Amino acid sequence: MFGRSGVPVTAPKALTGRLYAGAALDVATALLSIRDGVVPPTPGIVPAPEHGIDLVTEPRHGDVRTALIVARGHGGFNSALVVRGPRTGNGTGGSR
Repeated sequence: MFGRSGVPVTAPKALTGRLYAGAALDVATALLSIRDGVVPPTPGIVPAPEHGIDLVTEPRHGDVRTALIVARGHGGFNSALVVRGPRTGNGTGGSR
């Protein structure tokens, strides 16, 4: 959908392991990433270049406006949530 290395990908849960309420941690991490402008790294993972994924392995600073959180769990639980930062700009509803 986004092409090779189209969007930065991170899985900070690799640091904590599976948590029973881990989706809450993922949402908090995404919101802090938007607020602070830092994409957290995926610890302990070496990306495979042939997959073309822009896996974040070191903290990456930049303008983070939107984050997609994907969670799956025991028994086939799957969910996705999109969070966005506050709108800014000239009043037309667009974000920068």
